[in-house]
Amino acid sequence: MKHTHFDDICPNHRTDFVMLYFAACRSLRELEAAIRRNQAGNLTCRQAWLLRRIQYKFVQVVAHHKAHQRNDISAIPNAKYPTGIVIDLKSPQGNVFYLIGLANRLMRELGLSTEEIAEFKREQSSATTYHAHLSLLRKWFGIVFVGT
Repeated sequence: MKHTHFDDICPNHRTDFVMLYFAACRSLRELEAAIRRNQAGNLTCRQAWLLRRIQYKFVQVVAHHKAHQRNDISAIPNAKYPTGIVIDLKSPQGNVFYLIGLANRLMRELGLSTEEIAEFKREQSSATTYHAHLSLLRKWFGIVFVGT
Protein backbone atom coordinates (compact mmCIF):
# COMPACT_ATOMS: atom_id res chain seq x y z
CA MET A 1 0.00 0.00 0.00
CA LYS A 2 1.46 3.34 -1.04
CA HIS A 3 0.99 6.23 1.38
CA THR A 4 0.60 9.84 0.27
CA HIS A 5 2.93 12.28 1.96
CA PHE A 6 1.18 14.69 4.30
CA ASP A 7 2.31 17.78 2.35
CA ASP A 8 0.99 16.36 -0.94
CA ILE A 9 -2.61 16.14 0.27
CA CYS A 10 -4.72 18.94 -1.18
CA PRO A 11 -7.64 20.40 0.79
CA ASN A 12 -11.02 19.16 -0.34
CA HIS A 13 -14.24 21.11 0.03
CA ARG A 14 -16.35 17.93 -0.01
CA THR A 15 -15.05 16.53 3.27
CA ASP A 16 -14.97 17.73 6.81
CA PHE A 17 -13.16 16.46 9.88
CA VAL A 18 -16.11 14.76 11.56
CA MET A 19 -16.95 12.81 8.42
CA LEU A 20 -13.33 11.67 8.06
CA TYR A 21 -13.14 10.59 11.69
CA PHE A 22 -16.27 8.42 11.48
CA ALA A 23 -15.18 6.93 8.15
CA ALA A 24 -11.78 6.04 9.62
CA CYS A 25 -13.38 4.42 12.69
CA ARG A 26 -15.75 2.44 10.48
CA SER A 27 -12.81 1.24 8.36
CA LEU A 28 -10.95 0.22 11.49
CA ARG A 29 -13.93 -1.85 12.70
CA GLU A 30 -14.22 -3.50 9.27
CA LEU A 31 -10.51 -4.30 9.33
CA GLU A 32 -10.83 -5.89 12.77
CA ALA A 33 -13.83 -7.95 11.61
CA ALA A 34 -11.93 -9.14 8.53
CA ILE A 35 -8.93 -10.19 10.63
CA ARG A 36 -11.20 -12.06 13.05
CA ARG A 37 -12.94 -13.85 10.16
CA ASN A 38 -9.62 -15.02 8.74
CA GLN A 39 -8.30 -16.19 12.10
CA ALA A 40 -11.34 -18.01 13.53
CA GLY A 41 -12.38 -15.09 15.73
CA ASN A 42 -9.05 -14.51 17.44
CA LEU A 43 -6.59 -11.66 17.20
CA THR A 44 -2.93 -12.04 18.02
CA CYS A 45 -1.61 -9.80 20.76
CA ARG A 46 0.27 -7.74 18.18
CA GLN A 47 -2.80 -7.26 16.00
CA ALA A 48 -4.95 -6.22 18.96
CA TRP A 49 -2.22 -3.81 20.11
CA LEU A 50 -1.93 -2.25 16.63
CA LEU A 51 -5.69 -1.78 16.35
CA ARG A 52 -5.82 -0.15 19.81
CA ARG A 53 -2.89 2.06 18.86
CA ILE A 54 -4.61 3.25 15.69
CA GLN A 55 -7.80 3.99 17.66
CA TYR A 56 -5.75 5.91 20.24
CA LYS A 57 -4.15 7.97 17.46
CA PHE A 58 -7.65 8.81 16.15
CA VAL A 59 -8.58 10.06 19.62
CA GLN A 60 -5.40 12.15 19.81
CA VAL A 61 -6.10 13.73 16.42
CA VAL A 62 -9.67 14.59 17.45
CA ALA A 63 -8.48 16.14 20.72
CA HIS A 64 -5.89 18.20 18.83
CA HIS A 65 -8.47 19.28 16.27
CA LYS A 66 -10.96 20.37 18.93
CA ALA A 67 -8.31 22.32 20.85
CA HIS A 68 -7.19 24.02 17.64
CA GLN A 69 -10.81 24.80 16.73
CA ARG A 70 -11.43 26.39 20.13
CA ASN A 71 -8.34 28.56 19.81
CA ASP A 72 -9.39 29.76 16.34
CA ILE A 73 -12.82 30.93 17.39
CA SER A 74 -13.16 33.82 19.78
CA ALA A 75 -15.82 33.62 22.45
CA ILE A 76 -19.04 35.57 22.10
CA PRO A 77 -18.25 38.84 23.96
CA ASN A 78 -21.77 39.78 25.13
CA ALA A 79 -22.91 36.40 26.45
CA LYS A 80 -24.52 36.40 29.89
CA TYR A 81 -22.72 33.22 30.94
CA PRO A 82 -19.80 32.56 28.54
CA THR A 83 -18.94 28.87 28.55
CA GLY A 84 -16.56 28.59 25.59
CA ILE A 85 -18.41 25.58 24.21
CA VAL A 86 -17.94 24.88 20.48
CA ILE A 87 -20.56 22.75 18.71
CA ASP A 88 -20.36 21.42 15.18
CA LEU A 89 -23.87 21.66 13.74
CA LYS A 90 -23.17 18.84 11.28
CA SER A 91 -22.59 16.42 14.15
CA PRO A 92 -25.33 14.77 16.23
CA GLN A 93 -24.83 17.61 18.73
CA GLY A 94 -26.40 19.98 16.21
CA ASN A 95 -29.83 18.46 16.86
CA VAL A 96 -32.22 21.02 18.38
CA PHE A 97 -33.32 18.58 21.10
CA TYR A 98 -29.70 18.00 22.11
CA LEU A 99 -29.21 21.78 22.26
CA ILE A 100 -32.28 22.25 24.47
CA GLY A 101 -30.99 19.54 26.81
CA LEU A 102 -27.57 21.18 26.84
CA ALA A 103 -29.15 24.50 27.83
CA ASN A 104 -30.99 22.83 30.71
CA ARG A 105 -27.79 21.13 31.88
CA LEU A 106 -25.83 24.39 31.69
CA MET A 107 -28.47 26.24 33.72
CA ARG A 108 -28.20 23.57 36.43
CA GLU A 109 -24.39 23.51 36.39
CA LEU A 110 -24.07 27.30 36.43
CA GLY A 111 -26.52 27.57 39.32
CA LEU A 112 -28.89 30.03 37.70
CA SER A 113 -31.63 31.43 39.91
CA THR A 114 -35.26 30.49 39.35
CA GLU A 115 -35.95 33.97 37.94
CA GLU A 116 -33.16 33.59 35.37
CA ILE A 117 -34.34 30.11 34.45
CA ALA A 118 -37.88 31.40 34.00
CA GLU A 119 -36.58 34.24 31.80
CA PHE A 120 -34.61 31.78 29.67
CA LYS A 121 -37.62 29.47 29.36
CA ARG A 122 -39.78 32.42 28.28
CA GLU A 123 -37.27 33.35 25.58
CA GLN A 124 -36.92 29.71 24.60
CA SER A 125 -40.66 29.28 24.13
CA SER A 126 -40.74 32.33 21.86
CA ALA A 127 -37.91 30.91 19.71
CA THR A 128 -39.85 29.13 16.98
CA THR A 129 -37.06 28.35 14.50
CA TYR A 130 -33.79 26.45 14.66
CA HIS A 131 -31.76 29.62 14.09
CA ALA A 132 -33.67 31.40 16.86
CA HIS A 133 -32.61 28.63 19.27
CA LEU A 134 -29.01 28.98 18.12
CA SER A 135 -28.99 32.74 18.67
CA LEU A 136 -30.59 32.25 22.10
CA LEU A 137 -27.79 29.86 23.11
CA ARG A 138 -25.19 32.29 21.74
CA LYS A 139 -26.73 35.13 23.73
CA TRP A 140 -27.04 33.28 27.02
CA PHE A 141 -24.12 30.85 27.07
CA GLY A 142 -21.69 32.13 24.42
CA ILE A 143 -21.81 28.85 22.53
CA VAL A 144 -19.97 29.00 19.21
CA PHE A 145 -21.50 27.05 16.34
CA VAL A 146 -19.38 25.78 13.44
CA GLY A 147 -20.24 23.81 10.36
CA THR A 148 -23.15 25.92 9.21
